[in-house]
Amino acid sequence: MWGATLWFALLAATVLLFRPRLHEQSKLASVGLHALMVLPFVALASRFLVNDTSIHHVVAYGGAALPLKYRFAATWAAREGPLLLWVMWMALLAYIWRRPMKGEASETHALRLRLIHGFSLLLLLNAQTLDPFKEASPYFVGRGLNELLQTDLMVIHPPLIFLAYSFCLHSAAVALSSMFESSSGIKDRMLTTVRPGLFVATLGIGLGGLWAYLILDWGGYWAWDPVETGSFLPWLALVFLSHMRTRPGAAKDAAWIGGGLAAGGLALFATLVTRAGGVWASSVHTFVAADEGKAPTDAFSRMVLLKSDGFAGVEVMTYLVLLLLFVGLWVQYQRTSSHESSFTGGAWWFLIPAVGALIGMLGSLEGLEGLMPGADVYAVVPSAAFPMLMLLPLAIDVLTNPASNDATDEGWRYQSLFDRLGETSPLRQYAPFFTLFLFYLGIALLSENAFYGGLALLFFAPLFFAPDATKAWPWAAGGVMLALAGAWAELVSVLAAGVTMLLFVVPWLFAPETESKSNGTSLFERKTQIQIALWASVVLVGLYLVLTLVLLLASIDAVNFDAHEVYGAPFVLAFAAAMVMYTGRKGDSNRNAWLVIGTLALSLLFALWKPAAFGMDSNTTVSSFLVRGTLAWLVLPMLFLVLLPVAREALVVQRKGRSVRDLMRRIPFGAHLVHLGLIVLLIGHVYTTVLVDRGDASHRITMIKDEIIIDGNYGYEFNDLVAQSKDLEVGDGYIGIQITVYEIENGAPGEAIGIVEPGMLRFDSTGTARSEVDTLTRWSGDIVFIFDGSQASGLMSQTTGGDLSSVEMVRVTVYDLPASHTVWLGWATMLIGMAIVVAGDVSKNNSLRPHEPENEAEE
Repeated sequence: MWGATLWFALLAATVLLFRPRLHEQSKLASVGLHALMVLPFVALASRFLVNDTSIHHVVAYGGAALPLKYRFAATWAAREGPLLLWVMWMALLAYIWRRPMKGEASETHALRLRLIHGFSLLLLLNAQTLDPFKEASPYFVGRGLNELLQTDLMVIHPPLIFLAYSFCLHSAAVALSSMFESSSGIKDRMLTTVRPGLFVATLGIGLGGLWAYLILDWGGYWAWDPVETGSFLPWLALVFLSHMRTRPGAAKDAAWIGGGLAAGGLALFATLVTRAGGVWASSVHTFVAADEGKAPTDAFSRMVLLKSDGFAGVEVMTYLVLLLLFVGLWVQYQRTSSHESSFTGGAWWFLIPAVGALIGMLGSLEGLEGLMPGADVYAVVPSAAFPMLMLLPLAIDVLTNPASNDATDEGWRYQSLFDRLGETSPLRQYAPFFTLFLFYLGIALLSENAFYGGLALLFFAPLFFAPDATKAWPWAAGGVMLALAGAWAELVSVLAAGVTMLLFVVPWLFAPETESKSNGTSLFERKTQIQIALWASVVLVGLYLVLTLVLLLASIDAVNFDAHEVYGAPFVLAFAAAMVMYTGRKGDSNRNAWLVIGTLALSLLFALWKPAAFGMDSNTTVSSFLVRGTLAWLVLPMLFLVLLPVAREALVVQRKGRSVRDLMRRIPFGAHLVHLGLIVLLIGHVYTTVLVDRGDASHRITMIKDEIIIDGNYGYEFNDLVAQSKDLEVGDGYIGIQITVYEIENGAPGEAIGIVEPGMLRFDSTGTARSEVDTLTRWSGDIVFIFDGSQASGLMSQTTGGDLSSVEMVRVTVYDLPASHTVWLGWATMLIGMAIVVAGDVSKNNSLRPHEPENEAEE
């Protein structure tokens, strides 16, 4: 019965795919079809809420003992629920933006909607394959909802993340439709999806950090684990897009298209990180092991092994094929845009994953198992064929659209190497394809990493087809950053990184010298400072995105926490320095330059002279030659220097002569609030993350009952054990430790400043426990008290017999986190600023409401 909702949704998505502008003929039919796409998630959630034990997934992850809110959260505990949740968000956004966006041509509008409904159809096909409404076996006993997910924040965080990914894919649809239909004026349409998407992504990621801070035995909000780093990548892409309009000069449509594809592609990549089980894991699962039992050393090879992992593998390969096609279409677009020729294939390329998902779905139906490959649809495809999707669109385009590679006088270009070939020579026509094919093949083989080769191809293609490669320096910068990050992260060898870098700097090695029309630039000139400030947001975010992605690719077996912090510090420093120049743009340019130079000099001096001045874990190492205090000295002085100027820019300069009503819809005011919040958050990040070594044993304190143990600036007294087995919201038993905290005065315990109760929840059905973190909140920051896994197990064994008095000694992990409040204050300030930007966008551009064509004349 309930499975019929999926068939209705499939039918609705198919109708909308062929009739994307149905709302123009029948509003009722359009509303009904979009509602049918939402129906499967509503149906599955309702089954969890009423604990319908006739459905397998409800038995597996739900339970009558769960509170209603956690039953609802159980909807996305497995593979099937999130797909239906994602379809719901995609359908709702598609309905909101069902009419043409500002400046969107009729053909582009229809294609954008087709792409969105097509992706929803792919998700529904995969969901049908996994069968979320399958009948439960009478003897099946479920494990229940994961204990870590039985928290209030897990009711909110996952839906927001999938909503953010939906915004990213709508941005990709805007990019693809503009690419295929050669539509101009993409900026307004892109910002329509980017600005609210960035707000939702910031809210979702922040709530995930808050969940980690309050629930996990980490003692912090950010740990650079693969899942959170994966969700951070689309956020960076949205930040990049939101700053494209502020860079000097008008950004070309190709740049907006590339940014939109990056946002959508990284949303797919983040989904792969989460759902390609075992690829990013400290202990690799057997299904991602090679035949000889040893796991491949790169993410792509592990991911491709999942093609044989049943119907779950079909879902994973669908995302991978889409991601590779995004790269392939981007490469093809560089050729078509350079020759101003038509785009071969267009949206038809997405039939590849559609056919794969359809075959997988048909093979899962009763009676068709033997007639269709089903779960083996991708298993029969050679692994080496998947990377070729990144070059297949270009190959077909070269064969069907033999545009010539005419020489130009604009500047040095890679294709000038083919000018000696005759204009009618087939070699000249096919040379670009074979060059890029050999480029990818050589980099991939030399680096032994297909993803690294694909990223190199992504940056090299626009450089290769540029009429003047020296003017396409952003793409070269991306390629150089890729090479450097690959070497730093040990993702590739130094040789592979060096060859990659060399290929990207060729234009500057061979281009003829030209007389400069400029008298040179100086850091002390106002014009130069403004140029640096305006370019910094785009360049720094873009390069940092590349760095973060490469570090994630290198973290498939172990998270390289220190590398993220060490290599990220220069970007934070550069961002703060650029903000100094921007906020001082109307002042003395010499003063601005000397402030930056002087602060940097002092930072370096104290980083070498007094690295331990911040206390905490300043002396512990983060690399072979750096300690944590060194990183703090590099970034904190510049952040503190710019804090007040940015606050003044947001709260004083932007408010002049404006009412509160006008201010709440003013985009620059909101943007500067976001900058202020980010600076405040980064200051908190240094104190709560950079300066805290969570692997240091000094944070683990052994406490003896009724004795005050002095550690640092505080004293801790273990007073009593608290046990509870009834009236618990979740779990089967709770044991907590009451600890009195004292402030140390003159080397001795002074006044008691609070009582905390860290503990653990016991889950008998699974034999597991969950630490219950407690914090002592003070004006200066939090003190976090944690029971990690070993402590919880030890405490459980001691209290099994019910004799609490036998426990005289406990071990607790304690983190003193000064300035921890600034993390949440900065996050909240960023959200307020982003909300004002979205409100300003609605008010000024009318971009979130459907754009009525007749209004264009009025404007």
